[in-house]
Amino acid sequence: MNNYEILINKNNFITEDQIPKNLTSVGPNLFPTEGLLSSSVIELEEIAATNFKNMINEANKCFESEIIPDSGYRSIARQKEILEFYLQPSQRGDNAYNLVAPPGASEHHTGLAIDIALLKNGKYTDDITGEEPELKWLFKNCYRFGFILRYPKGKEDITGYSYEPWHFRYVGLDAAKIISENNITLEEYHELLNSKNYKKTL
Repeated sequence: MNNYEILINKNNFITEDQIPKNLTSVGPNLFPTEGLLSSSVIELEEIAATNFKNMINEANKCFESEIIPDSGYRSIARQKEILEFYLQPSQRGDNAYNLVAPPGASEHHTGLAIDIALLKNGKYTDDITGEEPELKWLFKNCYRFGFILRYPKGKEDITGYSYEPWHFRYVGLDAAKIISENNITLEEYHELLNSKNYKKTL
């Protein structure tokens, strides 16, 4: 297993030595969340960043609207701020725990996770349902660039999070192909890695 296949969730917290050092911009943060301090750029680990740019460049040739990066790397301190913001009664309240990872348990700490938004006729929207043609294209093609849909529909009991059609995760080309072909989550992929029958299964 390589570092791109790292599993971070509510049961697997990131350690200081796993926090990426080689971050690079994938675009400006054009639409920061109101009420939260945000950096001016969105960053990913450098290999993930290159593949993400290649992916959305190819996708954006197919549609009039534009796929843009919406959230990438986050520090643990930043994640704490986001959770506290959404825990407010005026936001999501206690339901925030189903939508926002606790500090140290967010995939965004790895620099390998990216949330996307759309520009339609120049207007920003992060109201993503998964039914958009752009998203269907990503679901079908993201594995070719080493990405997976991290929190798919129907897998909530496994991932611990609600369906997030906007959240993609770089795992590398080999792992992405296996996960896509077997319609499994990263959690299930790790179970396969630890299985005695792993080689036979794949």
